[in-house]
Amino acid sequence: MIGVSQMTRVLACNDIRKFKKRPLVNPVSFELSQGEGLAVCGYNGSGKTTLLDIIAGLIEPDEGRVNIKGSIGYVMQRPGFQESLSVKDNLHLEAALCGLHGQAAIDRISLVADKCGLVDFFNTRYSKCSAGMQAKLSIAASLMPSPNLLLLDEAFNALDDMSRFRMKELFIEMKREGTALIFVSHNKEDFIGLCDRMMTLPSCEMVPT
Repeated sequence: MIGVSQMTRVLACNDIRKFKKRPLVNPVSFELSQGEGLAVCGYNGSGKTTLLDIIAGLIEPDEGRVNIKGSIGYVMQRPGFQESLSVKDNLHLEAALCGLHGQAAIDRISLVADKCGLVDFFNTRYSKCSAGMQAKLSIAASLMPSPNLLLLDEAFNALDDMSRFRMKELFIEMKREGTALIFVSHNKEDFIGLCDRMMTLPSCEMVPT
């Protein structure tokens, strides 16, 4: 566990704005340090996923700047896995994208699959996976780079109660070890135990949770 005096900044967002197609009209500014969690809520179309995509480097802001220290994991709502490949093969692709090969990839895949309850489904084709299993695969893939910053976009939506509890415990442990996280959800119960502050979009109001 990291002490308060030892925490370093992982993310700084400075006056981020996006005007066209996927708007984030009001300037967004905040910082996150190791082990901090930020909840992001707001109505549909308020810019929550746009904010995560900008932080992840998938789209460019029209204004502002993002500074990140370390690696990012991103649980996306539409992750783009290969439908015809098995769970295991999709994880191997994710490992390769993270620069992991050979035994290092095998070891990391085994670890994240075990943490996410996927080992018994290694040989299941992605197209045959339930929505819950697909959600677990998204979470497992996000852990592949040992992220310093974890972005969660409605990560619990398809999970049953037991899986939701297991994943929340996993994220809490990651926070204790220093991972910072941003959690987008319409269900504020998801934030309990994970998030220290909550930002509402589009107003960008920030309050403690």
